[in-house]
Amino acid sequence: QEHPGAAAKAGASLAAMSINLSSGAQGSAPGPGAAAGGSGFGANFAQAAMNDPTVQAHMKEAAYTQAQQGYEVAKQGAAVAVSELHKYVQEGPAGISILCFLGGMATTIVGFIQLINISGAIASPFSYVLNAYLCLFGIVTFLLEADMDSFKNMKVLGRLAPWVEQYQMEVFNRAKVLTELRGRGFYYIFVGSLAISQCMFCLDFLIGVWNLLMGVLCLMLSFGINPAEHMKAQVGAADQGIPLHNNGYGP
Repeated sequence: QEHPGAAAKAGASLAAMSINLSSGAQGSAPGPGAAAGGSGFGANFAQAAMNDPTVQAHMKEAAYTQAQQGYEVAKQGAAVAVSELHKYVQEGPAGISILCFLGGMATTIVGFIQLINISGAIASPFSYVLNAYLCLFGIVTFLLEADMDSFKNMKVLGRLAPWVEQYQMEVFNRAKVLTELRGRGFYYIFVGSLAISQCMFCLDFLIGVWNLLMGVLCLMLSFGINPAEHMKAQVGAADQGIPLHNNGYGP
């Protein structure tokens, strides 16, 4: 909130400086450098305003107010995100499967975007290869978590259902450890650690954090801990490899 007294003092200080600078400018004889003098006058006026303690205090107060408003908006957004995440976690393995599916899609898209940047293969070949692995891991996650019953009902993507189901069974048969919650938990932690090592506060970092979170949730469920209630609970045969919606999360 602005203080009228502070604003009035700042305005009075600026007016006084303007009068003083204008008097100095009028007392000097005009010449060929009048245009340059005009620009110099503007610079001197701006510098004098910035050096004025009242103006500085007013600017600090305005910046603090804006920062406070930004913090409140970010806080509300984070609260909404946590609330939505909690809803899925409350659904148990089925809800976490949806979150893992979304994470797999994001991992695939981010990896593919960085793969089409061919110059990255020359500038940083190690990172380029790592992004290729992330893209592959994202596709594997997509196949692991895809709910074929819902996938077949989609108008456009439903045409790909036979192909997706075929490769999903290939993954289940060749990597049986991924049909168990504990195996998936360690798998997501591995993928997350790869992504998070790429950079700090970038897309790879974000998908890395997400995969790490999904890995922790899967491990908690595999050990009979309900993440939604933060207490131990028996999850039955969740870690026995019995499919849920054909994705290995339970009966």
